[in-house]
Amino acid sequence: MKYCINCGEEIADQADICTECGVDQSTRLDGAHGDRGRDERYCVSCGELIYKQSEVCPECGVEQPSTGSTDSEQVAAGILAILLGGLGVHKFYQGNTRNGVLYLCFFWTTIPAILGLVEGILMLVAEEDEYEEKYADGSILGR
Repeated sequence: MKYCINCGEEIADQADICTECGVDQSTRLDGAHGDRGRDERYCVSCGELIYKQSEVCPECGVEQPSTGSTDSEQVAAGILAILLGGLGVHKFYQGNTRNGVLYLCFFWTTIPAILGLVEGILMLVAEEDEYEEKYADGSILGR
């Protein structure tokens, strides 16, 4: 068994979502919940309350799964969009193959290059939460 990162309840090993609080176990945690503070989460192995950014539980020594994307993914996607946006490389990097192929098909019109430049700038100036919400899925000019 493992424990929910949000509420600390025991859940099945293969569970992606906590049956108690409904939180996806791969998402970032925002705000407090019960005994858990804003900067805390529960260990997935022992259920002990730990610091949110901890990579290893200090209590049981088990490596914790990372939650959400990192800042480096945002920067990489933004730079790819600016430099190679006309070819849709940033869309492939973000996992949106359909939009990547669309950019690739129309690269000769320079419209994808202009969109890539604009998207790259928007990605680089966006806050981490805004990037996750609007741009991380590879949609064109955000959702």
